[in-house]
Amino acid sequence: MIDTSALVDNLVSTLRDIPDLIVQMNGAHDRIYSYHDHYPKRSSLPLAIHQMPAPAIMVAWQGTAAGSFGGTDVWKHQVTLYLRARETPDAEPPAAYYRLFRLITKGVPASAGVPMINATIHPSCYPMDLPSIQRQTDAEGLDYFEVTMSFTEIGDE
Repeated sequence: MIDTSALVDNLVSTLRDIPDLIVQMNGAHDRIYSYHDHYPKRSSLPLAIHQMPAPAIMVAWQGTAAGSFGGTDVWKHQVTLYLRARETPDAEPPAAYYRLFRLITKGVPASAGVPMINATIHPSCYPMDLPSIQRQTDAEGLDYFEVTMSFTEIGDE
C-alpha cells in the first residue's frame, strides 16, 4: 500500500501546475495546499475548513478501502478537495465554483501534458476515478464545495 501523504502532496503539486487554476487563486500557488493530520496541532478537519482563506483549495486524505479493479483486489484511496472561490465582482458571471471544478478535472498541468482526469498523480495509482462535487456549509453558515476523488492503486499482476 502506498503512503497516502505522498498521493496528497503529489495531487497538490499537480494542481499547482495548472496555470489557469493559479489565476483563480489570485496568482498564489500556496493557496492550493495539503491538510495532513498532526495530533494535537492539526486534528480538526472542520476547523481547518473553517479557517481556509478565499480563494483556496485544501486537499485531504479521507480514507482507504479495499476494492476490485479488472478482477484484481486493490486499494482505493479517497481524497477530498475543499474549495473556497475567490471574490467575484457583481459584473462577473457567477461561475467561480463551476470554473474551479472544470479546471480540477479538465485543466492541463504543464508537467503532465494531459487533462487532470487522465493525469498520473502517483506512479503506483491509475488516474483518478470520475470525481464528484457538492455544496457543503460550515459552522458559520458559509458555503464551500467539496470535490471527492478516488485513486486506485495498480494491483500486482
